Amino acid sequence: MQIIINYKLDNWNDTIKHCRNNKYGANTQKKREMAIIKLFLRNVPPITKYPIKINCVWHVTNIGSDLDNKSLKAVLDQMQIMGILKNDNINHIRQINHMAVKDKTDYLVMNIESL
Repeated sequence: MQIIINYKLDNWNDTIKHCRNNKYGANTQKKREMAIIKLFLRNVPPITKYPIKINCVWHVTNIGSDLDNKSLKAVLDQMQIMGILKNDNINHIRQINHMAVKDKTDYLVMNIESL
């Protein structure tokens, strides 16, 4: 299954910045981001075979950004809320791989397969 989130997701540095500005800032930003992610997940069927692995290809405009700052938190949480993913624990997700490619826009391509 392939899922494309055609949106520049916040990274961990963005989350930390929101936390420093306001104690509720990160939560407010996560909710806003999850509402956007929901639009990209609306036609995704539930995953039925577990465990899974997720291969993430981060399309980035700035190759100076750090791959270790990329965050799937809002995506996986929204997938659970929508019933696409049963849980994001290790019983259900055994592997997550990250790769970055230079592109003209920032977005995420997730390839999900059962193990």
